[in-house]
Amino acid sequence: MTLLEKFLDRLNELWSLTRYEGAELSEYAESLVFQETRKGIAILGLVSLLLLSTSALAYALLGFDALYVYSCVVLAVLSLHVAVSARVVQEINTLYLLGITLLVVNGVAFVLLAHHSGSLNSALFASVILLFLVMPLVPWGIREALLIVLLVYFLFTLSTISVDGRFEKETLWMLQFSMLGAGLTTLTVIGRNVMVRKIDIRTRFELEKAHDRMELLSLKDPLTGAWNRRFLDQKYLDIRTAYDLNGKTMHLALIDVDNFKVLNDSQGHDYGDLVLRRLVANFLALFSGDEHLIRMGGDEFLFILSQDEPEHIIKQGEISLRTDPQLFSGSADSQVNVSVGLVSIAVKSGYIRISQRHNIQLCAA
Repeated sequence: MTLLEKFLDRLNELWSLTRYEGAELSEYAESLVFQETRKGIAILGLVSLLLLSTSALAYALLGFDALYVYSCVVLAVLSLHVAVSARVVQEINTLYLLGITLLVVNGVAFVLLAHHSGSLNSALFASVILLFLVMPLVPWGIREALLIVLLVYFLFTLSTISVDGRFEKETLWMLQFSMLGAGLTTLTVIGRNVMVRKIDIRTRFELEKAHDRMELLSLKDPLTGAWNRRFLDQKYLDIRTAYDLNGKTMHLALIDVDNFKVLNDSQGHDYGDLVLRRLVANFLALFSGDEHLIRMGGDEFLFILSQDEPEHIIKQGEISLRTDPQLFSGSADSQVNVSVGLVSIAVKSGYIRISQRHNIQLCAA
């Protein structure tokens, strides 16, 4: 990779705080950056409010032209408006636009003051430098930061050279040096901030994903892949509430493998484990989205579903189990009996219906 390619690759990485290699990570980053940007814009507005209010007071005490005081007061009000608006804006690009507008309007005001007074005094020099120094308060990407730097730079450069002889050449050169130095310093700081933030966001994303995976594993039965009792304890009320809100009847089917201990003793624990795994796998294959299969312990399972005809899906499960080649490939004369008890609950309708107990005899054809 050439030096130019490395530079372009790094620039692409720093260009935006919300641009990442994956859509999921980009979406996660945007939600985090949005909150940080909201706080940053609010802080930028409050800091500008403090600086401009102090400047207005200083100009008044030092006997400057009243236009200086008036301009600082108006800009202070704008800063307060930006700080308040940042709390209600719901879109990150709008937040960026608020910050850019505040900085550029401040720049325009300083240019007009310079033209009004006919000189670039030390106070205006300091104000220009402060425009660049407060920029890192907001988590910009290089894209937004570069736009602000170029806008402020060309605004001051074009306006000060547009009127020949208005300002001394030495002053203009000092202004150029100050803006270029402050701009490059600001871009360097913001670029470093982008790198640090992106590393932090990627790390937080991976940690949260790992936490979610670990939490999911803690709710899964390792043998069969069904949910476990902990899942039922944590999620039952949520499942029931969701069914009620959608006007669905909740059906609870208790599935039990008859004489499972005898099966283990006669066919071996490996075959017993296979029966449990295939029972779960065959029912999971019939799921449409809002069903849940929980291993209550040993050979007992709870099936939660909301179909209008729950007996139909149980019958489908019976058929798939009877024709499962894995279940009977190990022992052709094996026989497995599964019992199913079904209860239907409709809270809104106010009834509980207990169906007949289903006995499913599974054996090789």
